[in-house]
Amino acid sequence: MRKHVESELKPDNRRIEAFSDGVFAIVVTIMVLEIRIPDSLAFVDDRSAFMHFASYVGTYALSFLVIANLWTSHHYLTFTLHRPTRTTLWLNSLLLFCISLIPITTRFLGMHSTSPRAAAAYGLVAAACTASFILLRSHAARTTHNELHRGIHHRIIRRASLFLAIYLASIPLAFVSPWLAWVCFIIVPPMLFLPVIRSSSSEISEYDRALERSCP
Repeated sequence: MRKHVESELKPDNRRIEAFSDGVFAIVVTIMVLEIRIPDSLAFVDDRSAFMHFASYVGTYALSFLVIANLWTSHHYLTFTLHRPTRTTLWLNSLLLFCISLIPITTRFLGMHSTSPRAAAAYGLVAAACTASFILLRSHAARTTHNELHRGIHHRIIRRASLFLAIYLASIPLAFVSPWLAWVCFIIVPPMLFLPVIRSSSSEISEYDRALERSCP
């Protein structure tokens, strides 16, 4: 009877996913609302205004790809969390807090693309998002009883650790040259599309079945 009551009192992953999806959506909305097309571009060839606008759009695109990757990974991660603990909730909240800072540094870097401080701030927030994601993913790997899930968690953690190293390197590099920091920011998004699961049909099928078993 006691075990049944304790099981009923434990939350599932539905509210974590719902709240997280809301935060991701709001962050992207805030970023896109910050984009303003200069009025001068409607009637004259204002090169300065165009470069400023292009810089902001480029920074927005980088941030959008980072957020999209975090959301996609978070979506699959929640399937492995049958019964989230208090630690899960706080680690997830830490991740969402770091993600909520992205619009601030996106605007800062977009408006001042050659500023060392703006580039360093962007790299710092990107590193914080990656580090908090690794913490949440490591927690999921420790708590899951599914060996396939644990293996996938470890693969993603290894890849995310590389991204973390790149973002951390961008912080001091920004004060050497902001363009070196930009190189760090630009090389990460293409790496996000590298497959985590091997292309063999047997492993993919096994993963799909594991996800079905994980669904509440």
